[in-house]
Amino acid sequence: MSRERLKELIFNNEDQIIEERRELHQHPELAMEERWTNDYIKEQLESYGLEVTQLDPTGLIADINPDSDGKTVLLRADFDGLPIKETNDFEWKSQIEGNSHACGHDTHTAMLLAAARALIEIKDELPGKVRLLFQPGEETGDGGKAVVSQGVSEGVDSGFAIHIHTSLPLGYAGTGYDEVMAGNYFFEIKFQGKSAHGSTPYEGHDAIMMLNTFINGANGTIARKVDALNSPIVLNYGTIEAGSVANAVASEAKLTASFRFFSNEWAETVLEELEKTANLAAEMYGGSAEFTYNQGAGPVLNEKTSTDTSVKIAKEIFGEDKVMTDLKVAGSEDFGFLLAGYEDKPGMPGTYMVIGAKNPEDESTYPLNHAQDFNPDESAFKYGSLLLATYAYDYLNEQD
Repeated sequence: MSRERLKELIFNNEDQIIEERRELHQHPELAMEERWTNDYIKEQLESYGLEVTQLDPTGLIADINPDSDGKTVLLRADFDGLPIKETNDFEWKSQIEGNSHACGHDTHTAMLLAAARALIEIKDELPGKVRLLFQPGEETGDGGKAVVSQGVSEGVDSGFAIHIHTSLPLGYAGTGYDEVMAGNYFFEIKFQGKSAHGSTPYEGHDAIMMLNTFINGANGTIARKVDALNSPIVLNYGTIEAGSVANAVASEAKLTASFRFFSNEWAETVLEELEKTANLAAEMYGGSAEFTYNQGAGPVLNEKTSTDTSVKIAKEIFGEDKVMTDLKVAGSEDFGFLLAGYEDKPGMPGTYMVIGAKNPEDESTYPLNHAQDFNPDESAFKYGSLLLATYAYDYLNEQD
């Protein structure tokens, strides 16, 4: 009866989910700067009678049944926007010039708020604790690091997060076992050489040649020193800055790039090889290289028991033939930090799922995530809310 009650509570309040999402959609804020959004969520949670813990600098957690000595399940929604100018023209479009919720984090927040309201109504039938995590900074990975560093995943038996996607049609969901989404590293290399006249390049140390040699060497590293079948690496060069005039040897050159990975061990190997290649390229032309890097996200590795639960629920909601279980993409998601942990803080078992929001009869819902006119079909939101709420209910009631 409680599962049916959850569906009734959520579906009968679909208008509220949409209304809250539209309000959030108008106020997109960039990673770790989400003050308005943070305060909006906090106000909603406190109105439900929950005690809210403020994270630093933004982000919130609130527990349903905080004093329970049973299991703990964590439900997570991210809430940062992107520096993308929105081109949609509906009434609830972004009011912040240059920013938009082009990845649907506003929908995740509205869906988790609705799931929270429904779970509170049946909290006496939950033999455990539900931790609601509203997380900042997913787009940069800083949010995942921050919340894990502040202990949100400690003591959690299972965590669950969903992401809305217009790559999937309405009524479909997708997940996978073990490797589901890639981790990523961003890196920067500054090559230092010596300037000279273009007519006498031998008197200088050409930083552009260093950079060019690095790129060729890095491509060779990925092609010949990485297990491409079992642990693929996707390397991308983002920006290059070098030189000042056409008839002078460049004394400085800078490259920014990134790579994506599924294996933490292979990622460490690639970092070592890239730095070695940069130093060798610089040495070849008499210069030096400064190699710096930053991890944007860890790989999302779905744990089996949690994934089994999510698949079972999704098949009940969407249908047996509408839930894919072999999802594996090179895109990144910092939920991986919550699963694997970060630095000295532990992670948690858990799973990640995407739900479809492309309406085959409405072409305005076709643009993919991060597009200027991203516009998921609003009828998908109630299903996301139900998926979150039912996951918490089932995990607490069924898992040993």
